Amino acid sequence: LFGDDLLKAYVQKLISHKVYFIGVFCNLEIMLEREILRGDRAIGLSNDQIDYVHDGIRHYDFTVDTTQKSPFTAAYEILEYMETTPDPLGFKTMGKMF
Repeated sequence: LFGDDLLKAYVQKLISHKVYFIGVFCNLEIMLEREILRGDRAIGLSNDQIDYVHDGIRHYDFTVDTTQKSPFTAAYEILEYMETTPDPLGFKTMGKMF
């Protein structure tokens, strides 16, 4: 989600639904390494996008840092959070701001 305008549109359309807004973070050096290893990404894309992805109004329900975690571990943490948090507040909070 780049920019608050796009996020606002999502919030307005989904505010009446149960939405978990999860922030996924990673160290830039590791993201660049992963771009190369995947082979299907434009090299430098993460560097171009890092300043925009989490910029602006963002009220995450939960954040996970994938720098040192496997995708499975990160997914498990997210699912565990969802199981223990029946009422996510991120979209509700942002809905009051937009």
